[in-house]
Amino acid sequence: MLFYATDYDPLQEQELVILAEQQKVEGIICLSYNPDLKVSENVPLVSIDRYFGAQIPCVASDNYSGGRLAAEKLVENGCRNLAFMRIGSRLTNEPNKRKDGFVNACEAMNIPYTLKIVEDGSPYSAFEQFLQEHMSEGKLAFDGIFCVTDSLAHQIINSLKNMGIRVPEDVQIIGFDGAQYFGDLEYYCSTIVQPLEDIAETCVSIVLQEQPSRLASLVCLPVHYAYGGTTRR
Repeated sequence: MLFYATDYDPLQEQELVILAEQQKVEGIICLSYNPDLKVSENVPLVSIDRYFGAQIPCVASDNYSGGRLAAEKLVENGCRNLAFMRIGSRLTNEPNKRKDGFVNACEAMNIPYTLKIVEDGSPYSAFEQFLQEHMSEGKLAFDGIFCVTDSLAHQIINSLKNMGIRVPEDVQIIGFDGAQYFGDLEYYCSTIVQPLEDIAETCVSIVLQEQPSRLASLVCLPVHYAYGGTTRR
């Protein structure tokens, strides 16, 4: 097995795909948001989260249900004005469905919501400005926030603390991923947990099939909510 981590460097990703092909690998499992990534049609490919095409299997958590669950949990905990915050790629990918599920749930419950979506590469200050624009007399307009990742939730929580906003007393926050560590920093937040081990095992199982391209184009695995201290329960 060859294992490569590129920190989403698109040039390095392409170089490593070429290297893997030169090593005559029997299949590639890929987590990439590089819009220009090229993989030989002769090498079976399984993608995590990203849609490459109908003939390439994609394995993902149930992002749509996770977005719905986040909105429903915030409302269950007493929130009545929600915000969704996201930074991500324009590419067609499964994590985009987190917003769709969140919006659908809010509209079904007749709960007001506001979206703040910025593209990869944008400065984090765009979120700080958004929060400041929705402050009035020391209070935030929202009492519940769903962040598209735990990492973004961590940054938002720190910004709110600097603004004098308490979490979860003044605003409750839910992230997405189920991550517990960022580098050497241990951190917990209420979150929608992805079945990471199941995703990995499913990818391996698919890539070892004789003809993975004939399998379902999307394999969607269930998520669940986990309390982590940034909500009331």
